[in-house]
Amino acid sequence: MSIEINSIGTNKYAPEGAESINLYTNGEGRNLTIGQLIISVSLRAAAAYETQSVLKMNTMNSDTVKLKTASDWMAQILTDYSNVNWSTAKSYLTGTIGIDSSSLPSDISSYANRIQAANAIKVKLDAFAQTQQQQMVDLQTLVNRRDVAYSTSANTIAALGSSMTGNAQNM
Repeated sequence: MSIEINSIGTNKYAPEGAESINLYTNGEGRNLTIGQLIISVSLRAAAAYETQSVLKMNTMNSDTVKLKTASDWMAQILTDYSNVNWSTAKSYLTGTIGIDSSSLPSDISSYANRIQAANAIKVKLDAFAQTQQQQMVDLQTLVNRRDVAYSTSANTIAALGSSMTGNAQNM
């Protein structure tokens, strides 16, 4: 028989407030069986992972909107620059997207300045894309850990049920 142990460590994937998972520190767990304790800890961990997953998805959604807007500005600068309000675009690109203002031209009237603006936006888009990829890996890790926590609860419930059935049959 093998026993799998999942510990909730302190790392970037651990549930926030992991100290609240220890039921014995506040007396809540004194009357629990080992099975109930495992289920309780697993469900609390799963809920914490779920909360972190939702927060991560909201962050990713916000970043995706920024990526799309910056990409739209870049396309408009390259294709229809005469209709671009450059001061508004530059303000958005520096303030919201985080492009260094020194890498953006003062105007986009010349082809070279439009290319300079597009290159500055592209560099930031590439950085955002890398961040998005890392956030996706983090999200997958959180979801996997949540699933393990739920599976641990379900397996413990199944084992307790089997144990009770076996005990009842032996009577």
